[in-house]
Amino acid sequence: MAEADPTLFVRLLLQHQNAVLRYIVPLVGNLDDAQDVLQQTALALWQKFDQYDPARPFLTWARRFAHNEVLMHHRRRRRYTFLTDELIQTLAERQAEQESAAQQRRGALQACLEKLPEADRLLLDERYAASGMTVQRLAAATGQTANVLYKALTRIRRRLLDCVSRTLALADAT
Repeated sequence: MAEADPTLFVRLLLQHQNAVLRYIVPLVGNLDDAQDVLQQTALALWQKFDQYDPARPFLTWARRFAHNEVLMHHRRRRRYTFLTDELIQTLAERQAEQESAAQQRRGALQACLEKLPEADRLLLDERYAASGMTVQRLAAATGQTANVLYKALTRIRRRLLDCVSRTLALADAT
């Protein structure tokens, strides 16, 4: 087996640790325990990192380890928890379904954003990309009234919502 590359491991773990933590939290019930389980997961991932296939998604691989660590966490605390292995499995499956649906929504939103006229995309970028850019600041910067910008943003968001809804409905129909 190949020697584990610590730099690659750290990069992948940092890139995906929030997603793994979001996977763990609902399965253990509180953030403190979830962070402990995340640490155990990271340790297990490192111990087996030489078996990781870089051609496959790291997050999927890491979630399997997290799932096992969640089960071990509940076994250690059996007298304090009401969750059975079957319930944990059901929760994990539902969370995977929700993550898949969220990924589809993000993809649909990205496609719909690309369909917007450039002026609308620029307005959205100016409003949401810069931290702290309020509609009032944007109005002052563009010379438009805040009311005009609120109406434009509402119109754009409505178009995006309609587009995303249509896109997802078409995907469900196929």
